[in-house]
Amino acid sequence: MIKHLLLATVASLSTMSAQAANYPWYEVEVYLFERPTNVTEQWPSTPLTLKTDNAIDLITPQVANDITGVAMALSDCNQNSWGGNSFGLNSSGDSNAQAPCQNLNGGSKLVLPKQIPVNIVPNAGKPAAQPSAVLLGADRARFNDEISKLRRLGIEPLLHMTWQQEMRPRRAAQPVHLFAGKNYAEQFQANGMPVSMEAKNNQYGYGQLTEQTTSAPVWQFDGLLTIYLSHYLYVETQFNLREPEQKTLQADESTQTAATVIPYLGVIPMEQNRRIRSTELHYFDHPRLGMLLQVRKMQQPVAGPLEDDEAPEEADEPAATNENNQ
Repeated sequence: MIKHLLLATVASLSTMSAQAANYPWYEVEVYLFERPTNVTEQWPSTPLTLKTDNAIDLITPQVANDITGVAMALSDCNQNSWGGNSFGLNSSGDSNAQAPCQNLNGGSKLVLPKQIPVNIVPNAGKPAAQPSAVLLGADRARFNDEISKLRRLGIEPLLHMTWQQEMRPRRAAQPVHLFAGKNYAEQFQANGMPVSMEAKNNQYGYGQLTEQTTSAPVWQFDGLLTIYLSHYLYVETQFNLREPEQKTLQADESTQTAATVIPYLGVIPMEQNRRIRSTELHYFDHPRLGMLLQVRKMQQPVAGPLEDDEAPEEADEPAATNENNQ
């Protein structure tokens, strides 16, 4: 009798575990842009730290070029720095860049462009699906009217893409890694300091091709968008907007060094946390950045109940907002 009870308990727990893992899917559309402004504000000197280890990257597979054959043809990779990513790994501009020649023998070596296209859509022959997200084509976008109005105001578009995503609770949520605009890696380091041309020339010996593929990218826009479902939908942003400026290095009397003005890659962060309602169009405001976002309910790819993110609230109650603009 006890044996039968134990078996029944184990079976029940297994069923509950399987149901808990059956997260609902939503469709997400994002349009990011830079706002024209004459407002002068003091921003932090260091970018927000982006932890991309567990992030979903739908952009790299669509914009990167495979240069495995070229890399294998170069002489003695062990004595020269050759950075890059394998498909399925996250591309980022932080300090956690891959070691030189990592995965050269086991995976494709990728080179990212100097400029990311604004519209990210699936390209023929390139993977658009991951276990918890699927990139969609331009025919699924719905922001055309809003984008036309914004363009007339002189905004600078950065990124527009639509995807389907598994919405997990906060403890299991996967951020989506978004990056756009120019790659400043040839001019600046991730910390904003200029790249030393002397050190660069000594480090790289393969000319123009290698020079474009060795440095971890430093994107004009780089960030994480986390959407999770905890009865309601919540959106968290960790965005860095980078732009060239000038920085004054103070004089040092001990070394008799005069004050020097150097080129510098500044950072403008955007860090917000907001509760949203599905199907509504949401605008995330910031002095220098803007984001249009819509999270839409969709037909589920796997049989299972679709959790209701709005049922307990009154229909006319405004959504709570907790924004932290830096």
